Amino acid sequence: MPGLGSRRQFPALIAEPDLVYLDAASGTPTPEPVIARLTAELRGPAANPGRGGHPWGRDALRRAEEARETVASFLGASSPDEVAFTRGATAAMAFLADRWAPAALADGGDILYCPDDHLSTVRPWLRLAERMRDRGVRTVPYRRDRLGRIDPDHFAHAASERTTIVVATDVHNLHGTRTELDALPIPPGASVCLDCSQSSGRFPLRLAESRAEVAVVSGHKMFGPPGTGAAYVRRSQQHRITVDRAATRSGPARHVSPLTDAAEEGSLDGVGAAGLASAAAFLDSIGLARIGDHLDRLVTRFTAGASRIGGVAVLGPPSETAGEPHSGIVAFSLDGQAGADVAFVLERRGVYVRAGDHCLDGPREDAVRASFHLYNDDNDVDRLLQGLAVAAERD
Repeated sequence: MPGLGSRRQFPALIAEPDLVYLDAASGTPTPEPVIARLTAELRGPAANPGRGGHPWGRDALRRAEEARETVASFLGASSPDEVAFTRGATAAMAFLADRWAPAALADGGDILYCPDDHLSTVRPWLRLAERMRDRGVRTVPYRRDRLGRIDPDHFAHAASERTTIVVATDVHNLHGTRTELDALPIPPGASVCLDCSQSSGRFPLRLAESRAEVAVVSGHKMFGPPGTGAAYVRRSQQHRITVDRAATRSGPARHVSPLTDAAEEGSLDGVGAAGLASAAAFLDSIGLARIGDHLDRLVTRFTAGASRIGGVAVLGPPSETAGEPHSGIVAFSLDGQAGADVAFVLERRGVYVRAGDHCLDGPREDAVRASFHLYNDDNDVDRLLQGLAVAAERD
């Protein structure tokens, strides 16, 4: 069965027709509509959004705010002023820890976090707790099991009346497991920061309806240009943001929100904003529900085939327990073999996957990750399984 998005929409895949690219969780290829939008922006008036009052400057600002509206709608925000453009999810998470969280923790409190999550999600909060230790700020860990699932009982033991911020990952970057925030015993009054780097482009986010008050998004994992992303802060939380008035945009630009004033200091990357908005529109044109069903079917095909290969262990749930489709990210190991060796065998057969430390704290020598997306099809799954069968035959 073909992929939802034809390979013909992706120049990088056209250039290598025999390649099976299964590393979308690291970065997605750029589709033609996004390339066209970026090209149009670069060919157009070279004005700095919000700086000059001349027609070029006003038009650049208008396009940037239209891009904000598109991205806010895609994320399910209540208003465009709840979304700011950033240099990626890493920068967005660091911004939240540096400019939003200190006010929330002014009287002390605990930051609940998972040390098994992506380092870019974990480290900003460890640094913040160290800086605010004299105010009684602590980090309290909760754990995942080998399949990437959060234990609600362990989470409940970590949570307390001191819990002020809960840092959670929507879809785990190795296991592909999705966090059910509503199933976690989050203390009343605690604010939730959600890393949506792997879920944006795979699931409808509906942030305004979620338990998360703040969130981050990565552009290069959802068909946007590299170096783009977004920070979401619900309007009711924006009073906590520290704004440096001396660094905010000057000129005729209208004030959008404390979030945009603080997160978009200096010159706004209007080209990147346009590219991210184009990626959101591209995904909407296909439909996230269709994408989810497609990814669920590919992972089901893979896990069924992998179960027939001796020594292969899937390191994540085969399907989502909440009735939602699978994220399309699946990790596995091959008994007795290092993940890098398995990945090398697959690479020699034209199948690109991810091995290594997976940007996590701690050894993951055995784990290999395959991350499917809309351009993958049944043939890609079968090529992966054939390569795994060859790897399993090695001494």
